[in-house]
Amino acid sequence: MHINVRNSDEKINLDHLLIEQVELAIHSGIHTGGKADLAAYPSDFEELRALLEYAQRQNLPITVLGGGTNSLISDKGIEGLTIITSHLTRRHVQGQMFCVRSGLLLDRAIDLAIEDGLGGLELLGGLPGTVGGAIAGNSGAHGIHIADLLYYVDYMTLDGKLHRKQIHREDFSYRNTPFSNRNDIIIYEAGFRLFPITQTNEARKRKDEVKAKRKQNGQYDNPSIGCIFKNPQGLHAGQLIDECGLKGYTIGGAKVSQRHANFIINTHKRATSGDVKELIEYVRHQVFEKHQVMLEEEIHYVGRW
Repeated sequence: MHINVRNSDEKINLDHLLIEQVELAIHSGIHTGGKADLAAYPSDFEELRALLEYAQRQNLPITVLGGGTNSLISDKGIEGLTIITSHLTRRHVQGQMFCVRSGLLLDRAIDLAIEDGLGGLELLGGLPGTVGGAIAGNSGAHGIHIADLLYYVDYMTLDGKLHRKQIHREDFSYRNTPFSNRNDIIIYEAGFRLFPITQTNEARKRKDEVKAKRKQNGQYDNPSIGCIFKNPQGLHAGQLIDECGLKGYTIGGAKVSQRHANFIINTHKRATSGDVKELIEYVRHQVFEKHQVMLEEEIHYVGRW
């Protein structure tokens, strides 16, 4: 496969980007899933655009994978081209604007913002996943959401064009954003309007405290993909599941967490994605039988389901 794509005055050799049969369990928060037929780790705009052009020419479906903390990857893998954003990690500062690429882990981005003397994101410390994933799902904790501090998002459409969206808070709601469930765009960069801080130690302390609370709640004890179900209006999914007596219920290597009923964990790394999905369906059925509430997944199914 010797393919060069011209961008401006450069040629990008895709031989160095495209990798066949990539194991995806290492890119999954719950450590399950099959292989990508073809995968790539672009590190900048030119490489990303070249990959999109290649996929268009070859008529390949495109899947974007970030931290894998909110996605269940099929045991049968992912067809076409999987773009893994883990190398899109650069950041820069313009005054009070903290600009960061989508593949950087959110927790690391918060650390870097503090290093740059900018605060505001600390209460999101310890949230799993990447900046891009947090934006797509409007991640939140301790009374703030990512959208509260977001100023712009640069995203690429599948024709390789870059667009900028100025953020309006009213476009975001609970787990819903202009970027949710979009298969036709890739979030590339985001700008956060933060505030100057002089006491960086205080900011680090705030961030470490909220992260420690997550650790105390057992959120890092076992591989998982975070909360499985959205909270129904006025209710808590975890409480509904707990009231069904499902904590600890196991199918294969997948288990409802004893610490947080809305978490499914991979015990001893023995679970398959099939186990997880079967357990999700069982929990949904049990909750409906007891409470007449149909739970809706917060996670995404990726690959050949």
